[in-house]
Amino acid sequence: VCHGDACCPNTLLDAAGRWIAHVDVGALGVADRWADIAVASMSTEWNYGPGWEDALIAAYGVEPDRERLAYYRDLWNAT
Repeated sequence: VCHGDACCPNTLLDAAGRWIAHVDVGALGVADRWADIAVASMSTEWNYGPGWEDALIAAYGVEPDRERLAYYRDLWNAT
């Protein structure tokens, strides 16, 4: 299951930085998890500045798949 708009503002954290909830789930559905990882990691630069993309991917517990990241980022930017 993927969020469909997994940008940072759609992830709510508590004061200690722990996950609380996801919001704006209108595009929730079945998809490749890299669709969400690509947008979420790209969103870190929009919201926090450069240098956070790989940290988000590492926190997700996977190695960066540059080919899938590029594919889903291109798809996101085309819509």
